[in-house]
Amino acid sequence: MQRKMMRNRVGMYSLLLASATGLSACTRTIQSTETSIPGAVAPTVRGDAPDAVGAATGKAAVEGFLRAVKAQDLQTMSGIWGTTKGAAREQMKRDDLEKRLIIMQCTLTHDTWAFSEDRPRLQTGGRQEFQVELSQAQRRAKTSILTVVGPGNRWFVEDINLLPLKEFCR
Repeated sequence: MQRKMMRNRVGMYSLLLASATGLSACTRTIQSTETSIPGAVAPTVRGDAPDAVGAATGKAAVEGFLRAVKAQDLQTMSGIWGTTKGAAREQMKRDDLEKRLIIMQCTLTHDTWAFSEDRPRLQTGGRQEFQVELSQAQRRAKTSILTVVGPGNRWFVEDINLLPLKEFCR
């Protein structure tokens, strides 16, 4: 159910973003039979084992995810994006996962970012919502990133409000 909700949320954001901004530059066709994303390194968050997914805290999940976005590292993004059931890459078909990650990567592309608030906003089910501000050239936008705890007490980025960032992917 949550997997379907995540797919619907990102799919909805992707469609809204694409129709609102004409995102032809962010559209790619992906065809592959590989089981990992070529050239990518295994996802890690400081202090974690090289094969660990998620992060030790919600804040670390946001930090790791945004570092991976800046590095254009889809493999690491796929290990930190997920639900209470774990990493999205273990729950989705590869082509769908890659398409969604590319849209998120394009939309979240930034020069710098910072937490807008010192502490997360607590949400239902133990989720934590972080307010962040991203900067790209002369553009600035604030958005929210929702994190959730999954298997092994690991934290995942569950949802990102992409609408305030529609000007970032051009």
